This record gives sequence, C-alpha cells and structure tokens, in this order.
Amino acid sequence: MKRFSVFFCLIIGLITASMFIPNAEASSIRIGVLPILESLPFIVAQERGLFQSSGLKVEIVSFASALERDSAIQSGAIHGAIHDILGISLLRSKEIPFTIVTNMTVPTSKKDLFVVLASPGSGLKGIEELRGNEIGLSSHTIAEYVTDSLLSLKGLKIDEVKKVEVKKIPLRFQMLMEGKVKAATLPEPLASLAIFQGARKLGGDYGLKGTQVVLVFQESFIRAESETMIRFGRAYGQAVRMINEDPLRWRELLVEKGRLPTPIKDIFTLNPFSDIQIPRPEEIQAVKTWMEGKGFETSKITHSSLVNDVWVKGVR
Repeated sequence: MKRFSVFFCLIIGLITASMFIPNAEASSIRIGVLPILESLPFIVAQERGLFQSSGLKVEIVSFASALERDSAIQSGAIHGAIHDILGISLLRSKEIPFTIVTNMTVPTSKKDLFVVLASPGSGLKGIEELRGNEIGLSSHTIAEYVTDSLLSLKGLKIDEVKKVEVKKIPLRFQMLMEGKVKAATLPEPLASLAIFQGARKLGGDYGLKGTQVVLVFQESFIRAESETMIRFGRAYGQAVRMINEDPLRWRELLVEKGRLPTPIKDIFTLNPFSDIQIPRPEEIQAVKTWMEGKGFETSKITHSSLVNDVWVKGVR
C-alpha cells in the first residue's frame, strides 16, 4: 500500500509539473511592422481576440525604418515581419534564414503601394524632370527599387538623379513637405497624405514586378512551431476577410493604431488584402536582376529559397 501511495504521488507530481511547463514561447509570436497599412490585419486580429481565441500571444513591434526592422530580424528579436521581396532577398544573400509565407498587398490600378512624389512648390510634373534633382529615399530598399525602375522606364540613367539617403519614413515625408528635397519615394498612407497636402504624384509602382508587401518568417520558427504557424495563419486570414468585407469599418482603428493620418481618414481607400498566396517566380527574378545591376551576390536567391508554402498548404 505504501509503495502504491508513493507511486501515485509520483504520477500526480509529474502530471502537475507538466501542467506548469512554460509553453508561452511555443505560442508567442513577435511581429515587426513599419508605419504602413499592412499592420492592420494584426491589429484587427488583436483587437477582435482572434489571436487569443487561437491560443496565441502576439506582440506587434513597431519600427520607424527598414534598417531597424532588419536589425531586429538579424538579432532574432522578432519571429516574423512585414517586408518586401527585395528586402528578404538581401537578407537571404547574407544567409539570414527568413522566407515569405504570403503576399499581403499588391499594387492596383486604383492604388499604388509606393509612390514617387514631388514636393509642393517644386514645379516638377513628371519623372523625367527628376534629372539633375534630388530625391529622398532609403538605399537598397524597395523605395530605391521602385525609383530606379520608374527612372529607367522614362529613359533616365540612375546617376542622373541625386539620391538623398533618408532611412526613416516619417522624416522622409517631413523633408519632402518642407521642400528640403524636391522629391521622395514614400509608401502608403503617407503618400496619400503628401498629395492631400500639396505634393504631386510623379509615378507609382503599379505595373512593376515584385513590389508587393509580403509577410516573412524565421525558418527555424516555421519548422519548430508549425502548428503555431498554422493557427496564426488562420487567425490572420480571418482578419483579412473581415477587413476586405467592410474596409470602411476599420478607419477609426487605422487612425488610432494603424498610422492612418487623420486628415485623410474620410477619403483614403484601402487596397484589398491578398488571400494566402506566394510571389511568382518572375516577380522574384525582376528583383534579382535589379540586385545584380547593383553588384549584389545573388547566387542564393531563388524562388524556392525565398518562399515557404506552409500557409498555402495548411491555411488556404
């Protein structure tokens, strides 16, 4: 009887201990975002309890620049991030193991994602008039990729335009509006705010390949936490459907937490968020070709190395 009691106590002890083994890490996800609208699905999922009901703890970490976000990626401080094909290609060239799990938004004929703008009072009316003038952007980012692509389409050589390095997006907007640079490349919604306040649109990324916003994740996290990833993907997909069904419903939330400037809240229109889908090979090839022209090592950049179909197979 005494042996049975000891054995029983041991079993109860093991069961009780297992109940208190920390499992927060397995269900905790840190997502890095920039001051762009693609943070909205995470905010909606957080606000509506979609993550919590899926057994997830999601921390949204905001960064003012792509450089700060990528520093967090390289240090392992975040598991996933809003990114772009160029940015993730650069990380891959440095053997930073992050891959794309889905497109988030793509440019449309009604709404670009990235826009080249002339400052109020600059007098610039077209891309070709940038010759000899300065443009604010962040080098080796999607902003420079869009700028170079639009310049090339208009027959301008890259070195005919003076590029001014302004990594922080809010500062780039401020410099544009104050006339400290004659032009700048900005993402939405700051591009729409700039136009609302007198800037002129010179060109946008609709029609270019590989400019979509994507969601990327740490490969080791995808492998180790595949079940967590699927739950996260389903919650994300539900938030996307909620937004797409009634975009106007989320304007106040966008103003409060999603960086939508108050002056344009009643006129700004959202691009639909994408269903779960991964970039096409030709989109990645377009970015790779641009990188090669810049002298980057691109041998490790392939469609298969940049995308992960964990969500395509398990969520869609």
